[in-house]
Amino acid sequence: MRAAVDAGWVVEVVATESHPLIPWLEEQGIDCNLASEHVVAAICEAVTPQGVVAECRLPETRFDDVLVGAGPVVVCDRISDPGNLGTIIRTAEAVGAAGVVATEGSVDPWNAKVVRASAGSIFRLPVVGGFSSDVALGRIAETRRTIALDGSADLDVFELLTQLSEQDILSHQLAWVVGSEAHGVSPDVLAVAEFRTRIPMAPSVESLNAGIALAVCLYSAQDRLQHDS
Repeated sequence: MRAAVDAGWVVEVVATESHPLIPWLEEQGIDCNLASEHVVAAICEAVTPQGVVAECRLPETRFDDVLVGAGPVVVCDRISDPGNLGTIIRTAEAVGAAGVVATEGSVDPWNAKVVRASAGSIFRLPVVGGFSSDVALGRIAETRRTIALDGSADLDVFELLTQLSEQDILSHQLAWVVGSEAHGVSPDVLAVAEFRTRIPMAPSVESLNAGIALAVCLYSAQDRLQHDS
């Protein structure tokens, strides 16, 4: 809630009469409509409502807003689970990414579960969705080196990072592409990505959660810079 207010996107709020956020919200100039706990629960999608619901306007984020930012770009290829996409957005902000692109077939970035899983990051980080994978990768590849996560790739991520120049990583000219656990990155995207890489795992483990896999890659790139400096 605070992140949405700070971003200036909140239109109005419905809250229970005794909710502790009401004084702060009124200080921010937000109109609070008081309602019973039953009413708030009825209009809230959460399984365990927190007693306050906000109506927000959607941002007018453009694809270029992601491309011009500092930091790596994250591309989510057909990530259908809202919890995974929200976690990826949260991880991307934590590592200083420029933004997140969700291709067609992914869950709507503004799905309520995605917003909650992002823990406020979606209100601060440029996020766009609905672009076809070929359009998204084509535009990103004009300025960044694209790396697709692929369990069958020859190079693991640590080997790949040693092959990339420090300048590639330091100048944030990387774009990481992650797919769903069920299907992985689509063949069309794998075909146009400049690099394919995997995360080394024990033979008994088939795959990692998409958000965790991405976090390993993003923080490994940061670690490479720290060791080179």
